[in-house]
Amino acid sequence: MYIAYNRDGKICNAIDEEISKSEDYFCPLCKCKLVFKRGRKIQSHFAHFKSSECSFTNYKKESKEHLNVKKILYQHFKNKYDKVFVEYIFKTDDSLQIADVYLANNNIAFEYQRSVIPFLDIKKRTLGYEKANIKLIWLIDINKFVKELNVNNNIVYIKYAPFVDNFLNYHKGCIFFYGFDREKNEIVFYQLWSHNLKKHSAVCKKRSCKLENFDIPISFPLFKNNYVTKLYANDIENYVYVQLKFDKTVKNKLLSKLYNERISLNNIPNCLGINVQEQLLFRTPLLMWQLEMYSLFKKNKTYSEIFNYISNYIEFNDSIYIKNKDKQHILEKVINWYYNILLKK
Repeated sequence: MYIAYNRDGKICNAIDEEISKSEDYFCPLCKCKLVFKRGRKIQSHFAHFKSSECSFTNYKKESKEHLNVKKILYQHFKNKYDKVFVEYIFKTDDSLQIADVYLANNNIAFEYQRSVIPFLDIKKRTLGYEKANIKLIWLIDINKFVKELNVNNNIVYIKYAPFVDNFLNYHKGCIFFYGFDREKNEIVFYQLWSHNLKKHSAVCKKRSCKLENFDIPISFPLFKNNYVTKLYANDIENYVYVQLKFDKTVKNKLLSKLYNERISLNNIPNCLGINVQEQLLFRTPLLMWQLEMYSLFKKNKTYSEIFNYISNYIEFNDSIYIKNKDKQHILEKVINWYYNILLKK
């Protein structure tokens, strides 16, 4: 942590000030005594003693990478704006929260995340900002959570960690997230399109902005092009066979469903496995929910019956940006789209 109080109640900032090791310093939240750390290989900062029981976990186990990114974000915005704070404390209805960096004049906070934390913690912190009417921008660690596999004609093929699901935005049919590249000191914007049947794989357009050139408001326009990858019969067959390697028993839901529908692996109907952009937001595999719809359609169920069943069958990944009303809109769009495909087939 960079902020602490001295015995006189004065705020001490380890980034901007020379800190004396001879003084006592205290946590702004739990009021416990802190130790000041300074060295050649680490950024000067305050830390709790190991015996501390401070309830605010944001300050615990912050890596040197996190501390460094927080510092350079703070210094960058401080050079551009007045009233920029590092580790800004604000109160919500039921708790205290701390923003990594807060731009008071812009009323914008930045949170940099490079450790995996539970979704409920992310959601609680995000709701805290909403209650305080502070605009929040999450920047996830690109170097840790995203792997670029290939680049072709400015199209980037990536594999991303499941943790990224928590930060996927959905706006006008576009899916995207923001990140920070600490190796290049860049704010990064990834816009994603569904790529294949493997989870957490995507085609994307990537745009980067050097931190020294970055300003508010964020201006990364969305692409309207459709880069959703087409799935071919052999892609689907290969995917099914891979699933069988893990579980060849009747407990394999995909195998069981194919068997019940009398579908052989080498003769899968071409209406199954049609890729759709919103699949990136679903926890339920593409083949599973399309098989369910295909089965209901063959049984001559009405659209209303199919919709009611499938809208409860499809599960969404956790995301702080996808509200219930968004989920309803997405389900209406996807189910109607696939129903029309089944009608044509």
